[in-house]
Amino acid sequence: MANNAMTEISDLDDFDRRILNIVQCDNQRTHADIGEAVGLSASAVRRRLKLLRDTGFIEKDVALLRASNIGVRLIVLIYFQNESIEAFNALDEQIRTTPEILQGYHVSGSMDYVLIVQGPDVEWYEEWGKQAFMSNPAIRRYDSHVVWSCKKFDTALPL
Repeated sequence: MANNAMTEISDLDDFDRRILNIVQCDNQRTHADIGEAVGLSASAVRRRLKLLRDTGFIEKDVALLRASNIGVRLIVLIYFQNESIEAFNALDEQIRTTPEILQGYHVSGSMDYVLIVQGPDVEWYEEWGKQAFMSNPAIRRYDSHVVWSCKKFDTALPL
């Protein structure tokens, strides 16, 4: 980590990668525990983690809640009627400012967006979807898929 301006994966050394692999799976481990696992002192781990956060490699530290305890999760596919910069910008803003939309992806292929939505139940979603999507003249259609069960959900990126 000689370079303080880390912007790419190639800027990371083996210690950084090993530290990141550990904290991606459990960021509650102590600096001493991480240090023991990677062969560094606790203070070296603390300095490296601070730099990784300061440079944006670690975007944020969060607690992941069990979605099934909080209602229903849906995967929503959005198809535009007429594509325009204004339509994309408006939907981008709607995605950013709507708390029920947990994730939003502008994608290639036959659809334009893939959204992950969380709400209390499917009855709520029926009304919410009408307001969120049917009222938008740029959207031709939206397909909704109820998530019955999650077979894999991992937030750790391969390094």
